[in-house]
Amino acid sequence: ERLAAQIDDRTACVMVSSVLFGTGLIVPNLPFVADACARHGSELLVDSYHSLGAVPFPMEGIEGAFVVGGGYKYLQLGEGNCALRVPPDCRMRPVFTGWFSEFAELADQQIPGEVQYGAGAARFAGSTYDPTSQYRGAAVMDFFRAQGLTAERLRKISQHQVGLLCEEFLALGLDPEIAQLKSEVSLEERGGFLALECAEAGSLFEGLLGRGVRTDYRANVLRFGPAPYLSDRQLRDSIGLLGEVAGE
Repeated sequence: ERLAAQIDDRTACVMVSSVLFGTGLIVPNLPFVADACARHGSELLVDSYHSLGAVPFPMEGIEGAFVVGGGYKYLQLGEGNCALRVPPDCRMRPVFTGWFSEFAELADQQIPGEVQYGAGAARFAGSTYDPTSQYRGAAVMDFFRAQGLTAERLRKISQHQVGLLCEEFLALGLDPEIAQLKSEVSLEERGGFLALECAEAGSLFEGLLGRGVRTDYRANVLRFGPAPYLSDRQLRDSIGLLGEVAGE
């Protein structure tokens, strides 16, 4: 609601994440933002990167939005697998484009001096790219289907894992000056990782890495992002090792 309240006739585009990378919190009520954009003639671009494979991402109510996302983290697709979803009625004219976009244009329709591009989403296509990761992605999707790893099941696994990490962290009883929950909210409001606000996030990251625990950090936020193949014991051990590192 706060975001929608800032939109007016001067707003060209609203860019927002479906899950915030610094806190792990889900941004609610995106259709409300979409309605405000429609009233003021503004575009809406949603970054769904931290939703895909961890939090179901319905398009209902935001059909007119641009959506970007990728499968590098939760979907195990590897590097180079990102996508742009373009609204069906998009009529934007690109200033620069690539020859992959021009494939969609017939040679006899080209006009000298004009930028050529295909219709629909093809207008945003670029130049030559490496499709190797898409073959990997196709194999991963086949595996997901075979294992019944639907968006709903992955969400259930993720919530269990993030909830377990949260419980184990709170049980440590660490000094808040060392580490504390970035946000104390319900599991329904969290995405696929646990964010901890730490005075020395980089040092904790290095200490955990030296013990075989791979986390990451952004500024003063240490992030635990569990994959669905990790066991509860591994998750408990990772938080236990955080306690060891913090006590050094």
